[in-house]
Amino acid sequence: MGNQLRSLLAGLRNTPLHPQWFALKDEKQHLAASCSQLQGTVLDVGCAESKPKAFLPSGATYIGLDYYSTAMDWYDTRPDVFGDAQALPFADRSIDHAMLLDVIEHIPEPHKSLAELHRVLKPGGCLVLQVPFLYPLHDEPLDFHRWTRHGLRRAAARHGFSVSDEFAIGHPLETAALNGNIALSKTVINWLQGRNPLGLSVFLLPVLVLAINCSAWLLSRLSRQDDLMPHTYRVVWIKS
Repeated sequence: MGNQLRSLLAGLRNTPLHPQWFALKDEKQHLAASCSQLQGTVLDVGCAESKPKAFLPSGATYIGLDYYSTAMDWYDTRPDVFGDAQALPFADRSIDHAMLLDVIEHIPEPHKSLAELHRVLKPGGCLVLQVPFLYPLHDEPLDFHRWTRHGLRRAAARHGFSVSDEFAIGHPLETAALNGNIALSKTVINWLQGRNPLGLSVFLLPVLVLAINCSAWLLSRLSRQDDLMPHTYRVVWIKS
C-alpha cells in the first residue's frame, strides 16, 4: 500500500494535492530563469534527467555529468559524461557556465567540488547553484549538508566567486506547509507499512494536504515577503 501511495502522489506532482507542491510547483519557472542567459558550453553537474537542457538558448552546448553509480543504479539515467564532481574530467578554463542544482548537499566534500568548478570555468563564467535549506533528509545515506545564505556567501568568497544573484525560495508558511505535509505523509506511510489501524487515515490525507497547501499559499500572499525560513536557496556566482 505504501508503494501504491507513492505512485499516486507521482501523478499529483503539479497539484496542491501533492505534499511537496511548494517545492515542485515553480520548478519550470526556476529552470527557465536560471538557463535563459547561459550561452556557450554549459556543464550540468549531477544532471540526473538533464532537465535544464530544454531551457537553454538555442546554440548553447549542454554537457550533463553524473556519478556512475548514481546515474545507473539510482535513477537509471545516461548522462553525457560519467564523472566525479570532486574531480571533474575537464581542462582548466574550458567551460563557459556550470550548474549544480540540488546536488552539492549529496557531495561528501563539497569544497572540493566548488574548487573544481572554479578551475574548469572560464573567467567571468557563472555557476548556478541551488541547495535545499529547510528540507528533510533525502537520497540517504548520501545527504550530508545544509547551508544558510551566510554559509553560501562564505563558500563563494573562499573559492574565488562573487555573488551575482541570491534567491531565498519559500515564505515561512510555505516552508512550514511543505515540511508538515512531508512529515504527515511519511507518518501515514509508516502506519500503512506497519499495519497500524491509523493507516486508514490515508483516505483523509489528500484532503489534509490540500487544506494545508491552500491555506499556506493564501496566507503567504496576504503577508509580506520574509526570508526567515526558505526551503531552498538559488544563487548565481561569477568566477572572478
